[in-house]
Amino acid sequence: MKIKFPHKILFSGIILLLIFGLFVFAKCKADEPDIDVKLEITTETEIFEETDPETEDDTDFIDDETEEDDLTDDITDDAKETKPRATYPSDYGQPQVYYSFVNGGKCTRSQQRKRPVSIIIGNSRDANPTVGLGRADIIYECMVEGGITRLMMVLTNYDDIPVAGGVRSSREYFIDLSCSHNTIYVHAGGNEQDYWEFSKRKIDRMDGVNMYFPNTFYRDAKRRQTMALEHTLMTSGDGIIAGIDQAKYDKKLSANFKGSFHFYEKFTDIGGRDNTANYIRVPFSAGFKPEFIYNQDDQLYYRKQYGAAHIDGETGEQLRFENVIVLFAEYSPKRDTPTQKKEGHFYCELTGTGYGFYITQGKYKIIRWSKETRESIMYLYNMDKSDLLINPGKSFVCVTSTAYNKSVVINDDIRNVK
Repeated sequence: MKIKFPHKILFSGIILLLIFGLFVFAKCKADEPDIDVKLEITTETEIFEETDPETEDDTDFIDDETEEDDLTDDITDDAKETKPRATYPSDYGQPQVYYSFVNGGKCTRSQQRKRPVSIIIGNSRDANPTVGLGRADIIYECMVEGGITRLMMVLTNYDDIPVAGGVRSSREYFIDLSCSHNTIYVHAGGNEQDYWEFSKRKIDRMDGVNMYFPNTFYRDAKRRQTMALEHTLMTSGDGIIAGIDQAKYDKKLSANFKGSFHFYEKFTDIGGRDNTANYIRVPFSAGFKPEFIYNQDDQLYYRKQYGAAHIDGETGEQLRFENVIVLFAEYSPKRDTPTQKKEGHFYCELTGTGYGFYITQGKYKIIRWSKETRESIMYLYNMDKSDLLINPGKSFVCVTSTAYNKSVVINDDIRNVK
């Protein structure tokens, strides 16, 4: 009996160890999340991490608490405990940062989604000084009849503009450019082609000549003393708001709108060699060649035209910009009707692709542009077809003729900005 007793104890101990091992294994197995669920979590959190926070649409932007709930609605409590938190961004739980689609500056979500307006402004010698251009985020300049240009100012903070003008008539290619920013289009009349375009295309617009907006436009009596009638039609922030409310236009950008321009988060040197751009002259006709002069102190380009500083009549200050963009497009005479023949109207082809220059901080680079349809967004690219990034701030875009693609002057001359 004494010999067998230890063997019984040893045998019983082995049995107990086996039972305990099976219990531990079963418990661990029960705590382990299902492989498919684990992969599902990883996939969703990776998408969250890689999504560009600056350009998500309304359906993508949800707060952190909701995001976590969405990821784990169908997952057990045990599986939630194993969620791979390391796949979230380092600032998870912090306020989302948004950037303006028109100037690249930091803003709130509602400011980013606020729909811009575009206003057509005259630019002939006798229309100057025009008023309010200094408040624009983007200014487009295009050729019109008579060897001169017309401007389209694009801005989102229009609410507090005391006055802007003189508001001038539309040209159909400005309509195409306004579509790149999904703007509400403000103008004063137009030619035959414009009104044909308005009849065929859905353009949210306010016309100071052929539409009734009693609280949006007015004639400036002081300008009328020294200027022709066509240069005296003005608008204001309050007037624009009244017109938008009257017409019941959408005040917010569509949820899937991503913007035409892509911006660096902060000022960035575009690099390159032998690409100094201290002085720029852009011909629109034999008699009109506006200039941009770089000021190294504030890193801005100051605009001159008609041999003098281009002044905003509201502030008396010279117009200046962080970015200058020159785009080449095909202009052709529009001679389909007697009026077009008499007035010498142009057509500007802004669909397809083309080339241009991007100029900032004393340097330039050659770029491409692309626009699929007249209603679609125009995008800017580097020569390797990657998205062009531009510096935050105000931009002036010259859309001149391909006939002048070898006549644009860009050099390292240091000149007086005045």
